[in-house]
Amino acid sequence: MRQTIIVPHLCLLSACAAAMLVPAAHLLAQPSKSPPAAAQDPGLGTTLRRGDPKVDQGRPTQAPKDPLIALVEGHPIYLSQLGRAAQALPENLRGLPFDMLYPVLLDRIVDHEVVVTIARREAMENLPEVQQEIQAATDQILEGAYLSQEANPKVTESAIQARYNRQFANRPAAEEIRARHILVTSEGEARKVLDDLRKGADFATVARVLSKDPDGANGGDLGFFRREQVWPSFGDVAFSIQPGQVGPDPVKNEFGWHIIKVEEKRLVAPPSYADVHDRLQQELLSAAVAQAVEQARAQLSIRRFNIDGSTLDTGPKLKVGISDAPPTD
Repeated sequence: MRQTIIVPHLCLLSACAAAMLVPAAHLLAQPSKSPPAAAQDPGLGTTLRRGDPKVDQGRPTQAPKDPLIALVEGHPIYLSQLGRAAQALPENLRGLPFDMLYPVLLDRIVDHEVVVTIARREAMENLPEVQQEIQAATDQILEGAYLSQEANPKVTESAIQARYNRQFANRPAAEEIRARHILVTSEGEARKVLDDLRKGADFATVARVLSKDPDGANGGDLGFFRREQVWPSFGDVAFSIQPGQVGPDPVKNEFGWHIIKVEEKRLVAPPSYADVHDRLQQELLSAAVAQAVEQARAQLSIRRFNIDGSTLDTGPKLKVGISDAPPTD
């Protein structure tokens, strides 16, 4: 039976840093054809050209590489802002040519600005529930910015290469086997199965009929695995017999008695750097994020409470899914 490996829960904070590992720009390259420039829009006239004080007053000067592409009630929209709109497009649309995407993206960001402008006109930002959402969004942005600042510098190509060298470089090929097993509840039943197999019974057929393990429906097939991926007694037997052979004795664990048959053996070379690059990058990022969080925690006073106001670590253990709650007054 394959050993279950429990991966520690990855803190959601790492997702924030992961999102910032690659800058959010922009699925948009420079357009293959120039988009409609502000000066070409007949609605702009001569008094609302870029550079006119009525347009530019009170806002930062934009670089020439970031042209003005729309105005909503005098509020400017620049080409760089389309990057966010591009991220919201369905996956199947992102690969379309820029000339096709441009009007779709422009309409999307104009619609966004129209709705925001009307919402501000109606003072919706002063509603309590909206204030809470604004604060939550601000907190999330700050969280991502801090974790990006602390974690990203540690996730360099040299760090990824060093991790690869430690884990994989110069390691010999690993032995893997493909095996089947039959799980029964008693030693007597297991030995009866072994006797039937020695008399010519088909292993996969017996597994489908008798095995108590869910993979019995697949003839007990466990697929390929390495020794360290299964519990030791099972691995000792499985890796000691040759393809086509059945283990001489059943093996016991907490689930019952196992009869083992090896189907194939193979040697697998370590993965290449390219094969595991992204995985190692994510591992390093997760570790850096966890370290940043621990360092941040160490700088602050933290008290945790149950929902009845008692201290979480010493109070009664409540059977609820809330790990942190504010103190009651």
